[in-house]
Amino acid sequence: MQDVFNIYIDRLGDGEEEILEEALDPSFLDVTDGTLFFPEKISLQGTAYVVETHLILTLDISTNYQTYCKICNELIVLPFSLQGLYITEEIENIPSKIFDLRETLRDAILLEIPLFAECEGGCPMRKDLNKFLKQDPVLTFKEI
Repeated sequence: MQDVFNIYIDRLGDGEEEILEEALDPSFLDVTDGTLFFPEKISLQGTAYVVETHLILTLDISTNYQTYCKICNELIVLPFSLQGLYITEEIENIPSKIFDLRETLRDAILLEIPLFAECEGGCPMRKDLNKFLKQDPVLTFKEI
């Protein structure tokens, strides 16, 4: 069985293009911090091709992920979409001529997940926190 993360450079000669359409198991993300979860498959669509001395990949990635709302601390489900991800790699940096997309894809996804999440549409508990937040007085033009 072919590893779905492998791009075989030798198969992309003479203007060949590889169409990528996969539903990836999220376990490759190796997220174990207990605050971020990927309960669904990750949809990957795109193309891979070679231009002169570079491997070029254009990808669209989507899934849903779970994390805790930073206001109410409830587990929430949020959509994730990364459209038009453009990856280039010099072929000379791929000595085996098999590019493993796993680490590059993992980094791209995890770098796009926001550090702070809130219930979609705004957490209903946010209004309860306002009384604890310092309110800066509004400066008038005369005070500036």
